Amino acid sequence: MICDLCKNEINTKKEKYVHIEDWDKEEIKKEMWMHLACFNKAMNKDLTNLQKQAQEMLNKAGTIFNKISPKIDEYTIT
Repeated sequence: MICDLCKNEINTKKEKYVHIEDWDKEEIKKEMWMHLACFNKAMNKDLTNLQKQAQEMLNKAGTIFNKISPKIDEYTIT
């Protein structure tokens, strides 16, 4: 069988895989087979994108705060 995500062959004897079925009432609408690794990667994609967006927002906020905060001279006392 072929992985619906990466389109490569799934070796059912050696690889872990996932089978998903979409049912409407008592009728199957769609069936998918995926490598477990492909499935896990797809499930984490939204989380990864959210983390990237959050980091970008924090970086922008830091830049804004640096622009509006007063500059403080730094002195070393010896």
